Amino acid sequence: MNRIFPSVIVLAIVLVTLWVLIANIFFTVDERELAVVLQFGEPIAGFTEPGLKWKLPFIHEVRRFPKTYQFWLGTGGEILVDVPTADGKKIEVTPWAIWRITDPVQFVRELRTVANGELRIKEFVRSQLRDAITANNLVEVVRSSDRKLSYTLQVGMLGGESSQVPNEQMVVAQELTRTTAGTAVASEVERVRLGREKLVAQVKAAVRERLHRGSKGEEIRRGIELVDMGIARVDFVPTVQEAAFKRLIAFLESVAAYYVNEGQRRKQEILNMTHYEVEKILGEGKREANRIRGQVEAEIIQMYADAIRQMGEFYDFIRTLEMYKKCFGPNTRLVVTTESEIFALFRRLSPVPGEPEAVAGATSSSTPAVPVVEETRE
Repeated sequence: MNRIFPSVIVLAIVLVTLWVLIANIFFTVDERELAVVLQFGEPIAGFTEPGLKWKLPFIHEVRRFPKTYQFWLGTGGEILVDVPTADGKKIEVTPWAIWRITDPVQFVRELRTVANGELRIKEFVRSQLRDAITANNLVEVVRSSDRKLSYTLQVGMLGGESSQVPNEQMVVAQELTRTTAGTAVASEVERVRLGREKLVAQVKAAVRERLHRGSKGEEIRRGIELVDMGIARVDFVPTVQEAAFKRLIAFLESVAAYYVNEGQRRKQEILNMTHYEVEKILGEGKREANRIRGQVEAEIIQMYADAIRQMGEFYDFIRTLEMYKKCFGPNTRLVVTTESEIFALFRRLSPVPGEPEAVAGATSSSTPAVPVVEETRE
């Protein structure tokens, strides 16, 4: 028993030593990783393919780096601010870039860490992009072709076809591209000579060239590659943006005022037309009523005339009786002659049978006297 125990201890020590040696000799590289073997801090070998690798224990050190694409997006202080374009407009540009490590050994020699690699990519992209923007007009940064600008949203908002919208209201896009400090420039859309896509392609080529050049122009290998880059966002600087929003607000208010005035004008036109139609109908009605009334009155007068012609004596008789009724009351006294017109009806009456003819004759042969002497009413 005492002889077996030391043997077990020795075996255990040997196994542990072998395990430590194996762990320090062999290592694996994942398919998403790159590995660099360092000897006293200097890279001596790089591994880009996955598998089981080996190194000298306690002398070599393994450093791992991502093999996948690295994405960088400008945020905070990394955004390009107050970048002046060639036509004098100041903008803010948010760039982005995709890069990767292609040669881990050169990467360690020149940049050492992933953070340094990203810093170099960021530095080159921002520098080249700023130079390209300052050398071109704003239209080259925001547009890629001379395609006609679409005003569908604006026309829908204004309510109508584009042919019905006044020309002075079809300038929303131009209003957003006016110059800084409140100074207006021509609102015509400029012709695109280069375009955003070609501009970004030029910047990408310049960044790739700088990645292989030193500060003095000498050729240098950094072990990284720029896969792609672009512009995530383009904004006016806050002062210009606020001024642009104010101009757009004023413009839309003018559009609203235009349609309010147009509505009032159309309303007044409709009211005037309605009033005209009402007056026309009333005038025609009055004219027709007067015509009918005149026609009826003429017919009535004609009927009176016909009745008078046919029954003239009877009409005179009736009118005389009406006059007697109105003139004579129970206590009326008249002092007139018998020749007065008021008694003309009685003079024409025939004598009643049995009455003395002398009465009628005396009445008819009376001497005329003064027409009206006295009239009294009690």
